Amino acid sequence: MLCFVLACGDSGGTGGTAGSGGNDTGASGPGGSSGTAGAGGGLAPRGGCDFSERVGRFTVEKQKDFGVVQGSVADGVVPSSVPEVVSESGGCRLLKRQNFACTPSCVGAETCGQDGVCIPYPRQVSVGTVTLAGLTKPAVMEPQTPGNGYFAPDAENPPYTPSSSIKLSAEGAESHEAFVLYGVGSEPLETAPTWVLAGGEDLVVSWPAPTVETPATILVELSIDQHGSSPLTLQCEFEDTGVATVPASVIDELINSGVSGFPNGKIVRRTVDKTSIDVGCVELIVGSPLAANVSVAGFIPCNSPDDCPDGQTCNLAIEICE
Repeated sequence: MLCFVLACGDSGGTGGTAGSGGNDTGASGPGGSSGTAGAGGGLAPRGGCDFSERVGRFTVEKQKDFGVVQGSVADGVVPSSVPEVVSESGGCRLLKRQNFACTPSCVGAETCGQDGVCIPYPRQVSVGTVTLAGLTKPAVMEPQTPGNGYFAPDAENPPYTPSSSIKLSAEGAESHEAFVLYGVGSEPLETAPTWVLAGGEDLVVSWPAPTVETPATILVELSIDQHGSSPLTLQCEFEDTGVATVPASVIDELINSGVSGFPNGKIVRRTVDKTSIDVGCVELIVGSPLAANVSVAGFIPCNSPDDCPDGQTCNLAIEICE
């Protein structure tokens, strides 16, 4: 499967998912779509929304220091959140952020559309009471004001157990219909990986293989050009087997597109489900994101001259020793 995350998606700022953007196991329909049976009697997660359709995301995550249960739904897609897919290989995609320019400039609650015309900035909307069953502490969330965001402040960490069947139910509100999403708890990742990117070399990614079978997949995300005008982001989806390889050709393309600032990355074990409602596609992510230690061979990031070796100085504009 291929990943479409934007961020992981956050993610990522991510669109799509650790599942591919648009690969269903069943047909979509209002209030949820049919699919195959999953753990605990729920439906198997159906992958994530396509970039161009995703208007909402709910997350149930085991993070380093706390559990997170939150989400939001908007009444449209933000054009700049839809990246260009530059290339794909070996389960990985290189994504390029798109920058749109409108003349005259957009003002107030507007954003620039893909055709260079200002459009109303999508606003977050209420989808009524949202209930999550199957967590270690069931959550009932109401839209918060201002902004209509959803958040469970007392989530446990992790908020789920391995193989637990999770069901999100939104009752609907105003003109927005009810919907249901499904997830499965997986074993949390605990140890931050270290990745060194080098030109001409594959990047081998490893993690503890699961001891309990679930439909989880592994998302890998990398960003090494923090100050580029149109930097690329690498996002891959792999089967949860404990090891995977990012091809050297993909690493080369990422490095050649630019290196600046402090590189960052993450690995996520998760399930992703989606459904379509009146305003677009909404997804549920259940998983455990973990920050990675990332470096690029031949590049030393810096934020002061003291960070650089003898004979080099810190280019503060791009935070790289030269």
